[in-house]
Amino acid sequence: MDMLFSPLRINSVEIPNRIVMPAFGLKYTSIDRKPNDRLIDFYEARAKGGCGLIIIGGVGIDLVGGGLMLPGIDADEFIEPWRRMSSALHKHGSKFFIQLFHAGRYMHRMMAKGAEAVAPSAVPSNYTKETPRALEHDEIAEVQEKFAAAARRAQLAGVDGVEIIASAGYLICQFLSPVTNKREDEYGGSFENRCRFGVEVLEKVRAAVGPDYPVTMRVSGSDFVPGGNINADMVKICQRFEAAGADAFNITGGWHETRIPQLPTLVPRGAFSYLASEIRKAVRVPVFASNRIVDPHQAEELLRDSICDMVCIGRAQIADPEWSNKARSGRTGEIRPCVACLQGCMERLFRVRDVQCLCNPQAGFEAVRAIVKSDSPKKVMIVGAGPAGLEAALTAHARGHEVNLFDAAPSIGGQLPLAAAPPGREDFRALLNFYESELLRVGIPVSLGHSVTAATVQKVAPDVVILATGSKQTRPPIEGIDLPHVVMAWDVLLKRVRVGEKVVVIGGGAVGIETALALAEAGTLSADALKFLLKHQAEDMETLRRLALQGTRNVTIVELLPRIGNGLGPANKWVFLKELDLLGVHVQAGARVARITPQKVEWISEDGRGSCDADSVVLALGSVPDTTLEEALSDTGIVVKAVGDARKARTIFEAVHEGFLVASEL
Repeated sequence: MDMLFSPLRINSVEIPNRIVMPAFGLKYTSIDRKPNDRLIDFYEARAKGGCGLIIIGGVGIDLVGGGLMLPGIDADEFIEPWRRMSSALHKHGSKFFIQLFHAGRYMHRMMAKGAEAVAPSAVPSNYTKETPRALEHDEIAEVQEKFAAAARRAQLAGVDGVEIIASAGYLICQFLSPVTNKREDEYGGSFENRCRFGVEVLEKVRAAVGPDYPVTMRVSGSDFVPGGNINADMVKICQRFEAAGADAFNITGGWHETRIPQLPTLVPRGAFSYLASEIRKAVRVPVFASNRIVDPHQAEELLRDSICDMVCIGRAQIADPEWSNKARSGRTGEIRPCVACLQGCMERLFRVRDVQCLCNPQAGFEAVRAIVKSDSPKKVMIVGAGPAGLEAALTAHARGHEVNLFDAAPSIGGQLPLAAAPPGREDFRALLNFYESELLRVGIPVSLGHSVTAATVQKVAPDVVILATGSKQTRPPIEGIDLPHVVMAWDVLLKRVRVGEKVVVIGGGAVGIETALALAEAGTLSADALKFLLKHQAEDMETLRRLALQGTRNVTIVELLPRIGNGLGPANKWVFLKELDLLGVHVQAGARVARITPQKVEWISEDGRGSCDADSVVLALGSVPDTTLEEALSDTGIVVKAVGDARKARTIFEAVHEGFLVASEL
């Protein structure tokens, strides 16, 4: 990986490699908005892990722009805390920038102590559901000066450079876009006028820090908002910013309110790198590519193909702070993967909670969850090789315990293969592959294919048993539920059963939706076939779109609750619902299934009785803990700790964290 680990100069600063940790809201700071030990520990772990350039942010240039959730740099009292960050990162050889941030109309009043959001124009925000106040003419210069003052403080704190955010629909974006900029003065109207605010911010920042200090910009390669700037517009905008003094461009996707998915696992890896490529062709300064770049070989290929000059490895470095070191030393199989689930990062941020990670229970807890060797090593028997049991096994082994792992299934993974089965969720397979290789690498004995009983446990004679026996699917007492064409969702996802052309999925939670999507996707054009047919113009665009979306099955979801998607977080839910709509899945919510017949599913709703033809019925009605072994061990005196679904049906995120925490306390 010669390109990935070659140095690159941005203005006067040499970056040791081409790996960037892009700015990411973490919600680790308190209401004083100063960098604290938790934030420093998090980023120091990534610097120690070999990342070339770490960009921290957003960092608010004032309270109205940054709010209480983000760190700030809007007064001199912030200089010393940022100097502590500089010292922590520089001792490991990394360079780091601060992202200067102003949310504009995306700032919620609650996050700014009741202050009203400001923007170029009073255009309501689809993101906050509030209407901002239009900046007065003289206030524009004040905001620009705050950017400049913040940059100067960063320079005094030993920060290597600053990145100005002009992406994601924040303030500079709002000036650039005709959708949100309705001004009639010199800051609105024409292309040149809409660029003026951002250009002047750059010029004032440059004047404050001098010619040799790196000043870069984070730019949306396309707004992906109807009526907004497209990639061709952003190429011209970046040329204007380059002329104004930008030293590099960090290119990401659209705004927060775009309805084009940019982050979930169903987004193909590197799908938005073309945005960076088109801008790179038009400017002379370095360009970074972002979004769904997770694999070192993928990153190297983007660099070799001249798509970009640096690669942003964001959530993948949350999942593994040693990503860079492992890639450099050829230990790519040891990288703890990001599965793009969004459960620990974006979902938690949308709920105003701190960022964690499904795959890495130590993310954000680098100090308090550090693994230390046990003073009294124990013999630990782990029953169940699902995510909770696997994480417990690796953690207990790392602490020096003697670990033996058992599972009745012929292979490890528990419900991980289920998570990886629906279309667009294949990245979960990477987590399973990681666990498989790590068990082998560290030498944990694994016994598969044999049910564990109380007698088995007594024969092994462990000091502690960790029960990770998972859960069982529920099968409620519905008339006709035992008919032969009624199957379980897990069996459908794992392709253990055949399913007909008219399918009713009973249950509209996460599993029901994923099963419906998998069934509806069957028979559609593959990505490779679509590209081939498009390239050779075998069919018109309308036909190709139909073939890409129309499969061979008619699928209906029947859900008892008024809406489907219960349990899905806001970052994922809208994506799943959009996919259901695109693939033509019918939804009958607010309906109680009354009877299943050989030909139909009948239900009762507020509108009365209804029915749907079905030659296959799929049950996706949740699961209950498998407590069989726990009950059998209750009178043996053996120390038993249940984790994951064995305690309560839960998400993979919760299972992994619980497995880690239980094992770390042994």
